[in-house]
Amino acid sequence: MNRYLQDGFAPVADELTAFDLRVTGTLPDHLDGRYLRIGPNPASDPGEAYHWFLGEGMVHGVRIEDGRARWYRNRWVRPDDGDFAPNTHVVQHAGRTMALVEAGSPPYELTEELDTVGRCGFAVDLAAGYTAHPHEDPATGELHAVSYSWTRGNKVDYSVLDTSGRIRRQVEVEVTGSPMMHDFGLTEHYAVIYDLPVTFDLDMAAGDPPRPVRRAAETARNRALGRDAAPDPVVETAA
Repeated sequence: MNRYLQDGFAPVADELTAFDLRVTGTLPDHLDGRYLRIGPNPASDPGEAYHWFLGEGMVHGVRIEDGRARWYRNRWVRPDDGDFAPNTHVVQHAGRTMALVEAGSPPYELTEELDTVGRCGFAVDLAAGYTAHPHEDPATGELHAVSYSWTRGNKVDYSVLDTSGRIRRQVEVEVTGSPMMHDFGLTEHYAVIYDLPVTFDLDMAAGDPPRPVRRAAETARNRALGRDAAPDPVVETAA
């Protein structure tokens, strides 16, 4: 049996809501907020070829207030037709809860109770998808991101989301090949881009791509990868 469908990897079959949870020990009175996590959780039988990166996203949350665990909820992220449900990270920015995934799909907004609202408003301004690992500037509160997608060839996109949740800046950056750029560095004045040697193999991907990424693979199949020398891997963060 597929290892990603059993034991600790086994998917959760139901969406649940529970109130006034039993607490073992003591919750500090000053804790006030939600503890959230998200992960792949296939909504139907994905078959033996399934890999756990590709399950539909399910977000789990516990609301903590006044020394009590007020509620627990788990909800699938419900995307529009054609989108892959974000399944990698969940963050709070500009008063909104966002479910994120790597490599192409748009971010989705969730309610306080973890139900799906829809695509985040700034998604329409993105050159491609978003990243699952943005970094907040502690001085300004803005959210910086470097996004990659195998449909972008030798381009990645650096973006800055302002404190109102709008894209303030977006820069296309040319890199070598088509890297799987999982993270980047953020300093006081620069975003440092890691032009890594780990890249997408489109021949392999186009052979028999998994269902959630099949459309992207078909698009990427006819797109040539750039092999130019890498530019200076630094983007100034100043306006």
